[in-house]
Amino acid sequence: MEDNGPSRENLTWTEPQMDYLVQLLVEQSRIPGMKSGGGLKPKAYTAIEKAMMDRFGPEFTKDKIKNKLKYFKPNLTVMKEMLNTSGFGYDPINKCIEVDPQVWNDYIE
Repeated sequence: MEDNGPSRENLTWTEPQMDYLVQLLVEQSRIPGMKSGGGLKPKAYTAIEKAMMDRFGPEFTKDKIKNKLKYFKPNLTVMKEMLNTSGFGYDPINKCIEVDPQVWNDYIE
């Protein structure tokens, strides 16, 4: 069978892969000259792609990374909004947002 380029199969991301991706995104966003127009420049994605491939394998292409971010970004927006609200906090051990039940009830009303 002929190879027609990158696979179109879905990539299932593990927690360590997501953790590493977030770490790489933070690192790249802190390097001067890697951001443009509220996002990362192509050379930042190239560096992220290389690091992901080195650690996890060749299936972590720029397209797969950008696709994951496309679906992950709306969740980040909601999380950021919550964490900027009084009474919400982040538990780094359990990797989740913590909130008092009364604060939560007020928030969802």
